[in-house]
Amino acid sequence: MTSAEPGPPPATARGRRTRSALLQAGRELFEECGFSAVGIDAVAQRAGVSHGTFYTWFDSKKALLREIVTGVAEDIFAATSIGTRLPPDAAYARIEAANRSFLRAVTRHSRILRVLDSQADVREDFRELRLEIRESFVRRGMEGLVRMQELGLADPLLPPRATASALGAMVESFAHLWQDPVEGLDEAEAVDVLTRLWAGAIGLAPQAWPGGDRAGTAATEALHE
Repeated sequence: MTSAEPGPPPATARGRRTRSALLQAGRELFEECGFSAVGIDAVAQRAGVSHGTFYTWFDSKKALLREIVTGVAEDIFAATSIGTRLPPDAAYARIEAANRSFLRAVTRHSRILRVLDSQADVREDFRELRLEIRESFVRRGMEGLVRMQELGLADPLLPPRATASALGAMVESFAHLWQDPVEGLDEAEAVDVLTRLWAGAIGLAPQAWPGGDRAGTAATEALHE
């Protein structure tokens, strides 16, 4: 998903346990204290290993955070991949399922994602990592939109990349804002809002909306008034 190049996987069960413990310890400490406040000694101590053992698996604290975030991004990407779970022409249901999975995944990983954002704002390497992660989602969204256009289910005049970028940014921003209690939406309401906005924005064909032509036409007209 990204250009990050983790080191070779541990050859032994003990090595796998040690590396996993370092990743878990690093994630916990970064979430609790922030990236800058965490030292390698603290990570090693939390993982129950020596300072030198840390460098067996990671060459720096930045490398540790990069691998943690890369794993999180892969988890979110996999969780939101609808694949063959729903048929290609079930456009509204596919959008809805992807939005629900994305909200849940971002909520699950919200604290470490905030750590990434804090570093991406001040470090070029982490800014590039965040862009790489976003690009993978944009590409998938673009491919999905093209398929819907080919099936006659979405506005054929929409530029796929720009549309996928804009809608992806909307969902990503909302996923973080939604966790603030002031929004006052439960999961079902949040998914409904995102899905209706997304479907309306791509000009989803009326027959593809729940309730068929009449409901879809009314929803599309309301969104574009």
